[in-house]
Amino acid sequence: MPVMAHASATDPLLTLAALALGLLLGFVLRRQIGLAASKGEALVANEIEAKLRQPHVLINNVTLPTSDGTSQIDHILVCRTGVYVIETKHYQGWIFGEVSQPRWMQVLYRRKSQFQNPLRQNQGHVRALKACLKMPGVPITSLVVFTGKATFKTPRDPAVLLLHELVARLLEPPSIVLDETQMACIVGHIEMARRRRSLETDEYHLNFVRSRLKAYRHHGR
Repeated sequence: MPVMAHASATDPLLTLAALALGLLLGFVLRRQIGLAASKGEALVANEIEAKLRQPHVLINNVTLPTSDGTSQIDHILVCRTGVYVIETKHYQGWIFGEVSQPRWMQVLYRRKSQFQNPLRQNQGHVRALKACLKMPGVPITSLVVFTGKATFKTPRDPAVLLLHELVARLLEPPSIVLDETQMACIVGHIEMARRRRSLETDEYHLNFVRSRLKAYRHHGR
């Protein structure tokens, strides 16, 4: 009887300990993912600022309102060759993904994990920016940049780049399509439309993304 009483008394403690450990591990994992994303974004920003030798404005971490929520864009680059919406992925390991596939796969140390097709993800960002600018003549190009030590095991779309390829891609023809007045106008539109960066803004966007993913799983698409 004393043994049974002792086990009964410690069960709730064990449950609480397991719950606390789970919460801690979840927090650490989310922090690691966040730090990896931040590192990738910093690498892209540094690469552009150090090597793009032409007038340009780089706007980072832009949250734009949309008709059904928000769109959070890693980078918007406004330069003489046009406007670029850049999605950053700081991944390692092997990457498998086709343009037509809704999910891509990362294989790292034999562990497989899926992530949203970044080309499709960035097309949503492009649509949000077009709606914000309301300037149909402005060329907007979608680019996805992988900044980690990733190796692609499927053919890469031309819009999917490694970090060292980015600036050369930005300098490809057409050489000049925007003058500095047009560039200033575009930047002004973005700055007026974007939501101020805050914990509240980020949490709102995360909740919106979670709801979209939940609906995606529910409908099986």
